[in-house]
Amino acid sequence: MEVAIIGGGIIGCAAAAFAAEAGARVTLFERSEIGAGASGRNMGAVQHPFDSQLAPLYEATVGIYRELAEGDGQFQFPSEPAGVLMLTPDPTVLDTEGDAAPSGLRSDLLAPRQVQSLEPSLAGDLWAIRLATGFPIPPHAATATMARRARAAGGQIEVGAAAIPAVENGRAVGVILEGVRPRAADVVLVAAGPWSPFLLDPSGRWQPIIATWGATAQLDFASPPRHVVEEARVESVNQPSEGQLSARPPAPADTPSLFTLAAAGSVVTIGSTFLAFEPDPRAMAPLLIERGKRFMPTLAGARIVATRACARPQSLDGRPLVGEIAGVRGLFLAAGHGPWGISCGPATARLVVDAMLNSDSAPIAESLNVRRFEAPTVREVSV
Repeated sequence: MEVAIIGGGIIGCAAAAFAAEAGARVTLFERSEIGAGASGRNMGAVQHPFDSQLAPLYEATVGIYRELAEGDGQFQFPSEPAGVLMLTPDPTVLDTEGDAAPSGLRSDLLAPRQVQSLEPSLAGDLWAIRLATGFPIPPHAATATMARRARAAGGQIEVGAAAIPAVENGRAVGVILEGVRPRAADVVLVAAGPWSPFLLDPSGRWQPIIATWGATAQLDFASPPRHVVEEARVESVNQPSEGQLSARPPAPADTPSLFTLAAAGSVVTIGSTFLAFEPDPRAMAPLLIERGKRFMPTLAGARIVATRACARPQSLDGRPLVGEIAGVRGLFLAAGHGPWGISCGPATARLVVDAMLNSDSAPIAESLNVRRFEAPTVREVSV
């Protein structure tokens, strides 16, 4: 079977690896570079997604990363989670009964003295919930390793050519490169993050996934925390609103952000914003540090070594869209993970590859299935 994949993020690269290992002839098309979006510019931590419907994907993804680390000497994955500290100076905003913690995930309430004992670099008045999750890995590492795995299995990766699905008579028949060059395929997977809806419906009317922009900075920071540290309720930003589509960009100083910081080896990343517009990361980086000093005063000595912005593919209900597009045989989608792409993407890729290659595969759950939304109006383009 000939498989074409559009998008070189974590899902596209993982899908290319899994499909090639299953015996398919795979070509992945990426218009820019591998991991150009959120898959290479994330915070650098694999975390539980705070959603019972996504938890199995997270757990399976952790298993995939462990397997990946065993087979690739360039990729390292922690044997145990570092832990996530959700911080606040106001303990009344914390869930002291543990109801907000995902089922099966240990959650401990910590008073300021306990927080300081765990992480002396944090401010002395912070309360925290410690969650037994958070595996730090460098932001680009997982995607790059999956791309290597795909190539090792015989998959082809073509970078620098924009591709769109080719559809004839209600069936995917390949892709069109740069609008003119046809490439035939039996099955097409769109895994292009927030740009996926426009590849399926160029009119722009179908938008169950929107771009939520993040600005982060990498730091030269001598004594980063062992834990992943986040401002409490950071998971609540995973709730897009209709107003995001028409929001006007404020000045950097007026741009809202939530403090997050993760250290994966020598890579220390601070963030982040959750915005409907692309921020200027160079202007935001000093502000992220200045605001972060409220939680970690030692950030005053940090030096900015790189700044980045990326668009997260945020679905309207906070869950990915996975499966075959209604009315178009052989055309599949896997996108819409929001901030959980690195944490859930490889398992999603395995799920969609099974559906693409195995007609007897188990149906994709309704909570994840692309068909829970109205189908896009896919434009027919012949190869």
